[in-house]
Amino acid sequence: MNRELALACTGVAEAQLREWERRGTVRFCMRGPRGAAIAARSSLDAAVQSLFAATADDGAIEFD
Repeated sequence: MNRELALACTGVAEAQLREWERRGTVRFCMRGPRGAAIAARSSLDAAVQSLFAATADDGAIEFD
């Protein structure tokens, strides 16, 4: 999917998407219509899942 659709589907900020690109978590390839940059939905889903996994590991508070 293209960048605009990726932002809409994931609900993350553009800065987060750029961070994923910088780290290589999400890769945009020039394969869309007329050479548009597209990313695989599976890589976007994995990146979003990693956000939730990171927050789950941040010292969970347990209640008695």
